[in-house]
Amino acid sequence: MTVHASGVKFYAFRLSCNDFLICFMDKETKTNSPITVRFLSSYLWSFGVIQAYLNFLKWFNNFSVDVQSTKLSRVDPSLDADEISFKQKDAMGIVTRAKGKTQHFVDEIYTSGRTFSGFTVGRGNPILARIYNKTFEINNSGKLWFRDIWRNNGWDENKPVWRVEFQVRRQALIEFGIPTFDLFADKQDELWAYLTQEWLSLRKPCSDNISRWKLTTKWMKVQRAITNYSAEPLIRETIKQSNLIQLLDQASGLFMSVAALSNHDSPERYIKIIRVVVRNKAIKKKINHLIAKRN
Repeated sequence: MTVHASGVKFYAFRLSCNDFLICFMDKETKTNSPITVRFLSSYLWSFGVIQAYLNFLKWFNNFSVDVQSTKLSRVDPSLDADEISFKQKDAMGIVTRAKGKTQHFVDEIYTSGRTFSGFTVGRGNPILARIYNKTFEINNSGKLWFRDIWRNNGWDENKPVWRVEFQVRRQALIEFGIPTFDLFADKQDELWAYLTQEWLSLRKPCSDNISRWKLTTKWMKVQRAITNYSAEPLIRETIKQSNLIQLLDQASGLFMSVAALSNHDSPERYIKIIRVVVRNKAIKKKINHLIAKRN
């Protein structure tokens, strides 16, 4: 657990760990909760949203805190699938209650030209939808542990994984009658049904009135998505290993930069520099402190 030197808006104190962020007020107000918690994606995907919530409450109750009620500020229900894919022309068939649609592109690294990667619907509204190529996204974000999740759920590795993701803010949650976590847990399926049937759909444009456009086959699969995702705690170890690999890559690049600035051009001299750094008393003390803290 890390205690940060500064808080965030409305909250004077901020703590974080690999699973969640938690902020505390120094003075209570009528409009904001005295404590706010945000679960990180790796934590949610490791346990599933309900078990993640229960695990947090169990930990939090160790501090003799009486949690009288909860307020949801935002939920992000989503679907990952390799059975569906989206193209730029699909944007023409979007039927939505939202006002705006934004298309997104990413540059292909190994080929010339540009490849369509998804679009956003409803930016700035209480409800927002993102449909995007998740395979591209994890390669950029470093969340490669998603591959293990997909493999465990039958991913065809020859196909890209696309994500359909909604962001539902508190204003909309209150309108849906889902102001608390317990109500959200009971109404996940109903919420998904509304989002994919009433608020957003992907249809086949034709000359008829828009109300007569037929649903695409891919969107029917989205509508039939189920919410009983089976989380696997073993994913958490993969996440830690992935984070460690990223840090080692960064450290390796840093050492090579130091060696280059010092005009060292042989592997032996690189290793010598690393040994000098590791033997530095201040750095060694810091490393030992971090190891003790982890244990």
